[in-house]
Amino acid sequence: DPEVHPQNEDYWGHVNPIGPRACYDEGKRVAETMCYAYMKQEGVEVRVARIFNTFGPRMHMNDGRVVSNFILQALQGEPLTVYGSGTQTRAFQYVSDLVNGLVALMNSNVSSPVNLGNPEEHTILEFAQLIKKLVGSGSEIQFLSEAQDDPQKRKPDIRKAKLLLGWEPVVPLEEGLNKAIHYFRKELEYQANNQYIPKPKPARMKKGRTRHN
Repeated sequence: DPEVHPQNEDYWGHVNPIGPRACYDEGKRVAETMCYAYMKQEGVEVRVARIFNTFGPRMHMNDGRVVSNFILQALQGEPLTVYGSGTQTRAFQYVSDLVNGLVALMNSNVSSPVNLGNPEEHTILEFAQLIKKLVGSGSEIQFLSEAQDDPQKRKPDIRKAKLLLGWEPVVPLEEGLNKAIHYFRKELEYQANNQYIPKPKPARMKKGRTRHN
């Protein structure tokens, strides 16, 4: 749960190292540590993006994220499950905005961490109500026990990305959500109709070695 709001790149974080989210939180922190240690030791160039909540088509429907959970529940007429009071906030960016930010960062000479996210902040409850409206669902909103160590506020400070990369999100929230909802609806139709879904090609054998396409 951040002690600084919004979160800028100079903020070091506030993490429970032994809580249920520890592997997720600390995994990202140690990844940055290793990258910068390698940069100092070997002299390689490093780019570090601090990615805030992102959504869009081709998300895994069962990944457990807020967006996919709400869309899936709304489309199937199930209750939208909100943990705690729903007053905790998140900031969601559409996937194409993130990709543009990553490309801009890779093409820059900025070696220090850069936030990539949408500074438009919404409560989880507002987000559930918005998805319910866009889907046209009659689902109820169900409140469950608050998750341990669940951050109460999340909002990126993207002034650095604006200044050094000339980047900021441009896709409106509702436009991005409608695209994600359309994708999820099609995926559910494929499953219901038991249609063929393309799978990766199997490895081909050549000269005694396995090749992956």
